[in-house]
Amino acid sequence: MFVLGLLSGAALGSWGQRAFQRRHGRPDAPDAQRALDHMDHELHFDDQQKDAVKKILLSKQGEIAALEKEHRDKAEALRLAVRKDIAAVLKPDQQAKFQTMCDRADERFKERWPENK
Repeated sequence: MFVLGLLSGAALGSWGQRAFQRRHGRPDAPDAQRALDHMDHELHFDDQQKDAVKKILLSKQGEIAALEKEHRDKAEALRLAVRKDIAAVLKPDQQAKFQTMCDRADERFKERWPENK
């Protein structure tokens, strides 16, 4: 249970950070534009710098999105493997309760951090 809690906490922390960024950023702006706006606010770009930084961000946006998806997919696969391993050592009545616990956790997660990408 400790390992499951540890892995779930790490995954939820990562997803929670993304959800926080989505909520407190401009949700209608793509990631590159939000990053540009944030940097411009802090660094006060001139027009030439703003154009250059925007080109850099846009050129790498696809690669970043692919890496984020890969990370989410690997974390999900690991989370499911941990659940399967835990269920294998439980008695049948414990397995049913454990599945109910997992289902509730999944529902809470979906409510708090709906997938939007």
